[in-house]
Amino acid sequence: METSPLAVLVTGSSGFIGHHVVKQLHDDGHQVTALDMIPPKQPLPDGVKFFQCDIRQGMLPNKRFDAIVHLAALAGVRPSIQRAIDYQITNVVGTIRLLEHCRQFGTPRMIFASSSSVYGPDAPLPFREDGPTTPCSPYALTKLHGEQWGALYARLHGLRFLALRFFSVWGPGQRPDLALEAFRRNIEAGKPVTIHGDGQQRRDLTHVSDVARAVSLALLWEGESPAVLNVGTGRNHSVLDMLAAVTESTATLRFSTSNFTHFTPQTVHQNAHPADVPETLASLMAVGKELGWSPTIFFPNGLTEHAKKV
Repeated sequence: METSPLAVLVTGSSGFIGHHVVKQLHDDGHQVTALDMIPPKQPLPDGVKFFQCDIRQGMLPNKRFDAIVHLAALAGVRPSIQRAIDYQITNVVGTIRLLEHCRQFGTPRMIFASSSSVYGPDAPLPFREDGPTTPCSPYALTKLHGEQWGALYARLHGLRFLALRFFSVWGPGQRPDLALEAFRRNIEAGKPVTIHGDGQQRRDLTHVSDVARAVSLALLWEGESPAVLNVGTGRNHSVLDMLAAVTESTATLRFSTSNFTHFTPQTVHQNAHPADVPETLASLMAVGKELGWSPTIFFPNGLTEHAKKV
């Protein structure tokens, strides 16, 4: 579908997902302003403007946009346990400030990066957007609160608000604390791999290029606002399966495969973490209907290519 270019502000543009979203939106012809408190690690596409700002207290751009894609946040369920106030200020207050910016300048649309963690440990599988939400970490709770604040501004001020609940995003440039990247780095360094619990926890792993494509489609969404949509694959994998796949791809790329045919990394098991849930699995019925989106890359496809780009 051909559309007129939109003026889009992308917060968290220097982060893992933000970098891919900025490139996707630029490639799709939109006029992108990238906003982050940290300068980009890689050059931005030609024509993309960078605006340095701390969303918690900094001066936001003094202009109207056609849409804001709000990705900026403190990430991670585990570190949020010890930093609840930091997560509240960044993820909730920062979101409210951007909603206020939309209200004051008349920006009509916000796409909000939410998380599958809002479902918690008790929601029936696969997770449906109309199912129960019982967050078990401060991070997850801040994401649910961000959804609720966006829904409030939609009802009070007519903002078109869409929250996308991302499921375990992976791909080139992912954070070093995420399981796949942590496994790869430890294997390459000859260090033990830490697994919380028995390794049977299962995750719906969603490639970052599919996530960026979903965000781009969300800019054209004309459904009933406010709304939330899952962005996952409808498949999941155990932590032990993830470790096996990373071990194979790392050995293939870095070592002589003949010497590592039976290579098994040393593992250290720790107690299950209270912020982790046993299993995530996305229902994709709503996102397919609302955005016409479906995943194109399924783990472990693309894992070797990801490792080559690291």
